[in-house]
Amino acid sequence: MTFKPWTYTALAVTAVVAAAPAAAQDAAFPTSAELQYVGPYGVPATMVFKRNGNQYSVNARISAPLYQMHFASSGTVSGNVLQPAVYTDTRKNKRYAEARFGGGQVRYGKAGDTPQVAAVKGPTMDLFTLGWQLAMNGGNLPKGLSITNGKKLYPVSGMSKVGSGTYRMSGGTIPINRYRVQRGDDTVEYAFAPDFHNIPAQITYRDDGKAYTLKLKSIKIDGKVVQPKQK
Repeated sequence: MTFKPWTYTALAVTAVVAAAPAAAQDAAFPTSAELQYVGPYGVPATMVFKRNGNQYSVNARISAPLYQMHFASSGTVSGNVLQPAVYTDTRKNKRYAEARFGGGQVRYGKAGDTPQVAAVKGPTMDLFTLGWQLAMNGGNLPKGLSITNGKKLYPVSGMSKVGSGTYRMSGGTIPINRYRVQRGDDTVEYAFAPDFHNIPAQITYRDDGKAYTLKLKSIKIDGKVVQPKQK
């Protein structure tokens, strides 16, 4: 199986979408979380979420051989609502795509192309922001939501729970809830860990009939390493 470099975009982007029942929400959502993953062929990936006052940022880095990738999202926080301002996709230290949000519009496109401007009636988020929005709000999907990866704009038609179970990590197990999100014509499946602020434990993205998976390897919340129960 050939794992094309561009498919890491979807993995990185989708690696942050999280959803879980409201009852799993902790009293205090973390101000920072650092998640380490392993992808196909052992490729490492990192996602970092931070809040500082009314500002937030999410950074995901994919360390594919000879193809370093960085996906960044930032914006504001109002209550439990994240409002993105800018999302960027950088590859080999060069800007690949970008989206900017504001004034009921989204400006997006690949670097070097004429940016497209779309008027939107409902909320529009990049997948990084949506992941933490869902985590902070018990998996409540915003109505009329659209998603952008910097290159295109996609409608989100819904999200469904497809089961529960356990996930093995660091010699222990954690409970997980599995969900499927419909983004345009694609579906993405996630396994979320309600014991750890609904962080995604596993992400599976399908592209051209092939499946690619990221698996959580370690967790650091508010600067402290957290471990599952040992069994």
